[in-house]
Amino acid sequence: MTYRLYWGKAKPGAKGPSCHLLSWHSLDVAAVGWHLLAPDKPLTQILSARLDMSPGQLRRFFVFLLGLHDLGKFSRTFQSLARPEGVELAAPLERYEYTVRHDRLGMLLWRKCWLDWLDEGVLRWPEVALDRGQRQRRRNAIKALMNPFFGHHGQPVEADQLRLEVFFGSDEHVSDVESAKFFVAEWADLIAIDWPIEQLLSEEWLASFLSLSWTISGWATLSDWLGSNQEHFHYCQDRISLTEYWQRCALPRAEAALRETGFFQPLTPLPYDGLGAWFDDPEVVPTPLQKEAESLPIPSGPQLFILEDVTGAGKTEAACILAQRLLAAGHSEGLYFALPTMATSNAMYERLGSLHRRFYTPESNPSFVLAHGASRLNESFSAAIDNAQPYDLDYGPGEASATAQCNRWLADSRKKALLAEVGVGTIDQALMGVLPFRHQSLRLFGLTRKILIVDEVHAYDHYMQALLGRLLSHHARQGGSAVLLTATLPQAMRQALVAAWQAGLNLPPGSLECRDFPLLTQISGAAVREVSLESRPEVSREVGVEWLADEQQAIDIVMQAVEAGECIAWVRNTVDDAIRAYEAIRERHPQPERCLLFHSRFAMLDRQRIESDVLRRLGKTSAFDVRKGQVIVSTQVFQESLDCDVDLMISDLAPVDLLIQRAGRLQRHQRGPRRPPLLRVLAPEWSEDPDAQWLKRALPGTQAVYRDTSLLWLTQRVLRRLKAIRMPEEARALIESVYGAVVDEVPDDLHEARFEQRGLQKIAGSRAFYSALELEAGYVWDRHKWQEEQEIGTRLIDEPTVNVALLKRDAAGALALWAEGERHAEMLSQIKLRQSQARKLAELPARYLDQWEVLQEGYKALRFVQPWLAEEDAEVTYDKVLGCLFERPAEA
Repeated sequence: MTYRLYWGKAKPGAKGPSCHLLSWHSLDVAAVGWHLLAPDKPLTQILSARLDMSPGQLRRFFVFLLGLHDLGKFSRTFQSLARPEGVELAAPLERYEYTVRHDRLGMLLWRKCWLDWLDEGVLRWPEVALDRGQRQRRRNAIKALMNPFFGHHGQPVEADQLRLEVFFGSDEHVSDVESAKFFVAEWADLIAIDWPIEQLLSEEWLASFLSLSWTISGWATLSDWLGSNQEHFHYCQDRISLTEYWQRCALPRAEAALRETGFFQPLTPLPYDGLGAWFDDPEVVPTPLQKEAESLPIPSGPQLFILEDVTGAGKTEAACILAQRLLAAGHSEGLYFALPTMATSNAMYERLGSLHRRFYTPESNPSFVLAHGASRLNESFSAAIDNAQPYDLDYGPGEASATAQCNRWLADSRKKALLAEVGVGTIDQALMGVLPFRHQSLRLFGLTRKILIVDEVHAYDHYMQALLGRLLSHHARQGGSAVLLTATLPQAMRQALVAAWQAGLNLPPGSLECRDFPLLTQISGAAVREVSLESRPEVSREVGVEWLADEQQAIDIVMQAVEAGECIAWVRNTVDDAIRAYEAIRERHPQPERCLLFHSRFAMLDRQRIESDVLRRLGKTSAFDVRKGQVIVSTQVFQESLDCDVDLMISDLAPVDLLIQRAGRLQRHQRGPRRPPLLRVLAPEWSEDPDAQWLKRALPGTQAVYRDTSLLWLTQRVLRRLKAIRMPEEARALIESVYGAVVDEVPDDLHEARFEQRGLQKIAGSRAFYSALELEAGYVWDRHKWQEEQEIGTRLIDEPTVNVALLKRDAAGALALWAEGERHAEMLSQIKLRQSQARKLAELPARYLDQWEVLQEGYKALRFVQPWLAEEDAEVTYDKVLGCLFERPAEA
């Protein structure tokens, strides 16, 4: 058959076969998809139920379509890209030039030929008489059906305005179009395609398919990635039959590939058997929230849970209880823990440790991956992907275990990380699934059969909240379940999250009535269940609030606490304010080495060192003599990621939810007798009727960060009225007094800033709406969304950031990375700066450009990074204690 005259993969000049025939590559990919859609697989069961097809029919049908994913490679323009030797192939046609990608060419060929192939019997369509309306519905369905398969390179494709004869040619021996037709005909016979005729003529069925097409696209992409792995699918130029290759080569090799990457062995969940079984301690007593998670009913269908409770109430464990119960009930196969930052993701990865293995039988070996941009810097994760895991089978010397191989394959790309059975990472990795990033459907496919657990759900701005709403709607539509965790969630935000979930199920938003705290909200379809909870006495806290008028007063209080042998934290709202306060305190401190500065403008190497130092000095296990007189001046990175506590805390005025979070680091751990916890807040002098410059005069940096000054005035008002932060008794009052329906209580001169920020929030919501994909419309090309040059992101920031590589000169005067000699030196040497700040850095002197190119060749992560040799910069400097300084310190 002439279809054997086309190559699909090529490596000219290499030893062994110089190419892999197109027909064999097509079957390799189809074989991977065949195993992934085995009738007993949960994915198959979901698709079968939603598309009203038997598992066997669905498997043959979609695997047939998957085998056509590379039809565009039958184009002589594609074939001209290589001239493999030692094999008879279709002769090149010199007038054909490869100017259009093969995925679009496949769409072009299909669109032009499928009706003819149908009439000729190539596609094995049964002889069924159709009226005009039915033919149109069939046309619409088959057009939509092929989008996920031809779009297997990460985004949908279109073939409008392309002409078949420009790209598909023929000579006296072979025709591209005829060769493709012969392949399709034999492949249809081999797979015994069974067309779902009744379904294809139904508009309701098409709507169901479109909602599932993102998942199907992810399945097709994963099949193509695995089916393109030369380690498993060796190049073959043999002229054998499709049936022989399918049975002897494609299917067994696909099974081996899936076994190695962890996709073949099904997981067996264990029923939840109490916290004692997790921690091997029968005396563990669940918190009220955990007790409710253990006993609440779990109906069939997608479930949404919102857990609101104070820090220390065991929300993470409650979420894990729900996760294990959902897994055991067949709702999901895995879970993804999404957190606001890389630091919190790292902490959660360490916290879960081996706990996730308690959810499954020992032989299940679930993959466990950390998913964010700097995951390789986490030593525990690096060890996990390089070393054997508990319960691994013994392998021969030098051969990686199955779990290590699987984790390593999943971890080599953030696009794959969400495919792990258990994942921990930033919320960004999940939100990228609803944005037009290449291969976003692979992320959605990874989330499809997972419980999505989102921690600190209150911490996201309006842009991210809008994207999260899109993700929750899609997750519900796919039959998934989600658990949202928070300590300070405004009522309006809770209502919006519930509305987004129910919108995915085509339901009107349920009414939320309860204002109690702590609270567990459960949404099952249209049913809304709100459960008021008690708190353990030991997590109920009252933190007094006092007010400071100026920085000097704050410094004096710090020094008084140092003299009393206490440890202190001062959380500032800007880096520059933090540096200034640190230098002033260090100058007066009798032991200046007991002062620490921590903010975001450090190279990663120094940031990691400082984090470790903070934990050593102020962490849970730190001793009194180490803590005595310690002072840390920090930005909000202190409250976000480090499990440490202090005797005394000062904070710049910030919105109430952040002050609550910061107060959570005040006397967090039991350490014997201490003064009653007291949060001192540096704020403008109180005024019932402030003017527009009320905040800027006292804290100009704070106003630059929190432009809606009404939030800070409302925060100051409620804290002055209550005189303390009492959790959980007054949690709802604190939050709603700032974020609730209080617009009429805002002073007149602060309305302009409030309205300006509300306008910006609406713009952020609109930006999210414009940027996000219309997932309900299906996996289709949208020229307004899929633009290569379009700048999109998961976070809407006032100013783009730039990754800067901090450089130095080594002993010989040559250019070197700041973290030279360290593992992952290219990552540890980077600083993230605002674009305006990066522009102030001196350009790398010309005499170092060749050396910089050598560094870039050696480190892939430096290719899109701005180089900075700080010692050659006359205006900006870098100090491992102070970080990046945009004003050089005065000479002594």
